[in-house]
Amino acid sequence: MWKTRRDTGENDAEFRLLVWFINRDSTDEERGYPLLLTCLLQQPWSPREMVCEENYMEVSVVKQPPPDNHKGTEWMTPAPLGSEAGLREWRVVFRLPHQETGAMKEETVPVQMAHLLGYHVNTTQSRILLRCAYGSRLSYTVQARRIQITAVKMRCEMGIDVEVVTAMVLYKHQWMILKVDTSVACPTRKARLEGSHVVWSFPQVFSALVQPPFGNRGVRVGIENHFLSDCLANQRGYQVLERGGTVEIQVPFGAEGGLLKSHVNNNQYSQSYFIDLFYLHQWQDAQWTLTQQRTFRPLYLVQLPRTPVLINNTVPAEGVFSLILGAFPHDVSLVNITVGGHPVAWVEADGLGLKLSHVPFPNGTHGYLLEVPFPHPVVSQKYLGDQYRKYTLSVVFSFIISPQAQLYHHTATVESDVQDVVLPSVEARCTQRGVQLLLHYGNIDWQWEVYVGGLRLDWELVELGGYTVSAQVDHLSMEVPLYSPGMTYEGLGLQGLAVSVQMTIKHKDTGEEQIHTHQCVFPVRELLVCLPDGEMVVLIDMSSVVPPVDPKWVTLLDPACGPLFTDGTQALFSFNVDSCGTMKVLEGDLLEYRNEVRYSPAFLSQLQSSHYPKFRIPVGCVHPANGTRTLGIYQPHSLPPLPHASHSRKSRTPRSARARKRPFWIGAKHVPPTAG
Repeated sequence: MWKTRRDTGENDAEFRLLVWFINRDSTDEERGYPLLLTCLLQQPWSPREMVCEENYMEVSVVKQPPPDNHKGTEWMTPAPLGSEAGLREWRVVFRLPHQETGAMKEETVPVQMAHLLGYHVNTTQSRILLRCAYGSRLSYTVQARRIQITAVKMRCEMGIDVEVVTAMVLYKHQWMILKVDTSVACPTRKARLEGSHVVWSFPQVFSALVQPPFGNRGVRVGIENHFLSDCLANQRGYQVLERGGTVEIQVPFGAEGGLLKSHVNNNQYSQSYFIDLFYLHQWQDAQWTLTQQRTFRPLYLVQLPRTPVLINNTVPAEGVFSLILGAFPHDVSLVNITVGGHPVAWVEADGLGLKLSHVPFPNGTHGYLLEVPFPHPVVSQKYLGDQYRKYTLSVVFSFIISPQAQLYHHTATVESDVQDVVLPSVEARCTQRGVQLLLHYGNIDWQWEVYVGGLRLDWELVELGGYTVSAQVDHLSMEVPLYSPGMTYEGLGLQGLAVSVQMTIKHKDTGEEQIHTHQCVFPVRELLVCLPDGEMVVLIDMSSVVPPVDPKWVTLLDPACGPLFTDGTQALFSFNVDSCGTMKVLEGDLLEYRNEVRYSPAFLSQLQSSHYPKFRIPVGCVHPANGTRTLGIYQPHSLPPLPHASHSRKSRTPRSARARKRPFWIGAKHVPPTAG
């Protein structure tokens, strides 16, 4: 146990505190140990000092000397508080507004009665002090309103409650009654949160304490009984603003100097913020050359929802997601992150190509930095078109809150659009067998559909057309045979068969298309082409006919239908199936169109039949009797000689082309087996 005794030195410049520590042993014998503490006044007292503490308010004023015309008389210090003789001469005059009329009324009570009412009145060698709790019986509350002047009008905003005690202490000095103004006023408005700042407001002028003219000497801010320099206050973001007769102290929520505490409820993160703030307000008026008002008010904001801030420092040109999540007080620690559905501990991140690091902030809080390259497997990609690609990173940060060991999970998704797509490209060349296509994949995950000649590329088309397919790491090689589905007939001439292959690459999400067409001319000696519009094109080779036949003198069944073009050994015919003597024969559900290429020189009638060659080549096309005509290309082969003929040909049935519905996917990640 311990006991104390306090007293002050001369002129109230030194304070002494005697503390007795009492030790009681097992036999109940007590032994005391004194400890004397001495504190010197750091700065001289101002004429009027006011203190607005958390649970009481206090005023200390200097004793006024007697009037000049009474100099030379003996100055008698009033008896201290413990002296009953001195206290009988003391009176306290309280002034407070009438509840109905609002007019000020006075109530004078002896100092002993004031003590019973909760007012502590005391004196030292040089000063008189009054102290009371908030809400005392003879106090009252006024509202100081903030005046805001705009270009249009002046308006009053919400008032600030100020508790006031208006009191005069009267005491007798010989034949004189001396009085001392011991009025005190303190703001009782609590701090509030405005955006990201804690705001504490109080009036610039306490009208109950000021006798005009008023001279403001400014406001200083401090933490835990220590003043902050202007430089340090600015560094921490503290601001003191004067607006319309109101002084506002603004402190960023979570600023250094306060204490943050984390909470989690149903995965909702919140923070409490405590700061032991005080300010010193100084002014002068007609009565007091200097008034110092110190207001102490611990500010405590309880469990405010505080969504962590995600700072996206990603620079698309660098190709790396850079995220900072914060700011957290010291009681929050990162446990792991979850990307791609898999938890990743801090120690594992670096080995998986992820970078996790701790980031301290100047106000004592901290955050966490996560860096992930765009091409990393945990980053999803989507093609947007016009060579733009969207990279998306979804991550769950998991934290533990000390000391309760609560878990908190924060989900974040960031995106970045970059024009870095290399689109698929096609190379083509003519081969002896057909057209070879090289499809280069580009640098984007394959989400394309491929069409050859309008037919969707799948394994059935590969097998049906006899395509030769070979998949490599960065491209697909495919050879389209000359007479296979997907090959487009362009025309037939003496130089050969002109064909083209069109490969269309279509993105299944954006619908963006790339069309690549390659043309080839294949030398052929003989060919029969049946076109869907009923046109028949025939190329005949007579180089092996014995005796020789001049191509200029061959015709169709109608002698008027001669060749369009000839050279020394070939003749090219083009005619409609409804002309040139073409015969129609119905065979079941097929309609056959038959004609014949024969040798018909202009002087044939003058020759003996034994003196000219018998040359006939039967040609024809077969189409459905009731249906859509399709393209057919035939390659004639030699037949045994017809009677009285030295040369003949026959046709073989063309391959039919059918489009298949099953899609055929190719790409860097999904490559079909080689097909021959």
